[in-house]
Amino acid sequence: MTLIFSGIAAHTPILMPKIGKVEGLKIIEKTSQSMKQLEQELLAARPDIIVIISPHGEMLVDAITINFNSKYVSRFDEFGDLVTKDEWRPATMLIDRLREDFKRLHLPLTLTSEDFLDYGSSVPLHYLTESLKEVRIVPLRPSSELGLKAHFEIGTALKSEIMDSTSRIAVIASADLSHRVGEDSPSGLSPKGVAFDDKIVELLKERNPIGILDVDDDWAKEAQACGAAPLALLFGLLDGMNVEPQIFSYEKPLGVGYLVASIKTS
Repeated sequence: MTLIFSGIAAHTPILMPKIGKVEGLKIIEKTSQSMKQLEQELLAARPDIIVIISPHGEMLVDAITINFNSKYVSRFDEFGDLVTKDEWRPATMLIDRLREDFKRLHLPLTLTSEDFLDYGSSVPLHYLTESLKEVRIVPLRPSSELGLKAHFEIGTALKSEIMDSTSRIAVIASADLSHRVGEDSPSGLSPKGVAFDDKIVELLKERNPIGILDVDDDWAKEAQACGAAPLALLFGLLDGMNVEPQIFSYEKPLGVGYLVASIKTS
């Protein structure tokens, strides 16, 4: 088995020291500490490759995308951080095999080429690869319009290629949950937002990845959960496997649900 680790990471830019600063990091201290815990778990798993699934950046309406570039650089200019610059290299062979397999299976995958990674990828990778300088990455983005069921099915196809690989692969869903779980949420509190976050936590505790299909697309949109599609991809990949989830933290101090969890497979 070559899927050696998977997890769910928060990606709020406040996690970045030069953006959140001391005050911001204190507000989301549970999440910050949990990201460090997730890093230690990932480090112990010794991955060769990290597939990072981010819901930010340019997405296609009818296909998931993989950014295939000679190298990737983080950029946080839009958040006022002109200093932090992390770099990563692509998992070239895995990306090429995914492209060939998805083409053969008539699955919607498009390759793009971008120098800079969006913050949904860069924030988790900043935390998770600090001691994994040689790790290669596959930056994957969901579609903006394909539903959760379609993403779940693509995840099951992704599993086949990962399991056939000779590399040690980790898959991380960069997935902030509902943006409507508090009175101070950008679009206000929504009961469906609270219910969405409760549902994801419940699915992890019950080891029930396929239960994501109980969430219809209207529910996810009402909840404004940017992490819904990355979670559907990850849960599709994990469906049928013996999973051992561990939730490190869930909090919503700013009206957005931040979840950090590891999911070991056997």
